[in-house]
Amino acid sequence: MNRKIISLLVCVLLAVAVFAACAQPVPAASSQSAEASTSTTAAPSESVQPSESASVAAGVTVADMAGNEVAVEKADKIVSLTPAGTEIVCALGASKQLVGIDANSNYPEITQSIDIVGDFNGPDVEKVAAKEPDVVLAGIGLQQDAVDKLKELGITVVVVEATTFEDISKSIELVGEVVGAQDEAAQLAVGIDTVVKNAQDKKPAEEKTVYYAMSYGDMGNWTSGPGSFINTMIELAGGKCVTADQPAPWIEYSLEDLAAADPDIILMDGSMGSTEDLAKIAGYKDLTAVKNGNVYAIDADVFTRPGPRIGEAILEISEILNK
Repeated sequence: MNRKIISLLVCVLLAVAVFAACAQPVPAASSQSAEASTSTTAAPSESVQPSESASVAAGVTVADMAGNEVAVEKADKIVSLTPAGTEIVCALGASKQLVGIDANSNYPEITQSIDIVGDFNGPDVEKVAAKEPDVVLAGIGLQQDAVDKLKELGITVVVVEATTFEDISKSIELVGEVVGAQDEAAQLAVGIDTVVKNAQDKKPAEEKTVYYAMSYGDMGNWTSGPGSFINTMIELAGGKCVTADQPAPWIEYSLEDLAAADPDIILMDGSMGSTEDLAKIAGYKDLTAVKNGNVYAIDADVFTRPGPRIGEAILEISEILNK
């Protein structure tokens, strides 16, 4: 099985596991949006450049994303088990404190020089422990077994992975507490809220229907449903998700339903192939979006990670909707 299919299956399984355990309503925008409207807007890409300005936290007790109270004595040595967690640490200027990351953590460039301690869905507990970390930043669902084993070894674990769009800012602020970069975290959160407000201010006059092709063809027609990051971002930018009435955040959508929905715009995971490839697939080639050339390849690493680059994703969706 090639790496692309494995990554797809991991994404689907993680999403199902996370939302089954933590499903909750997603609001139209985060609670900081009003404050953000008076803030200076920074380009989303600028907000994730590591400045190495973060100080090391000591003696803090945090409430993590799983509802646990965790005492963090220090954060000189950090292991991150999620790509979003890794990006947040780097965006807060604490990349030099990372001593281990998961194999899917590939951004920013500095991650290429950090040791890998297992796959996202299979952290190697022995490798993590060998790093003697002060704190491990983890996800939930597929990582629960590894988290339990690490705790049994006396290793401090903080669950930082957001499960809804609203929680992304909370996740960033949580990591800010851990690494002692609360001010930087607050700025990143406000930056995301500012992008959301700007996108809402620029909503197209005519509402357009949108479908996200997470996969297609032999890998199945997996897509996003209500409560997923993708659907939330599309709606915040002014689009209408054709899967809004589906029962779960991540689903396999039938070609019959897709034909009936006949979306105006298709966003596709660019790692799965080109827009030309999708246009040749039975069930897609006769869709209005394909015929009109309204199929857009997106970077799934940016669009599906609940981290600092989520503002870039919303901005891109807004630009597509306004074409």
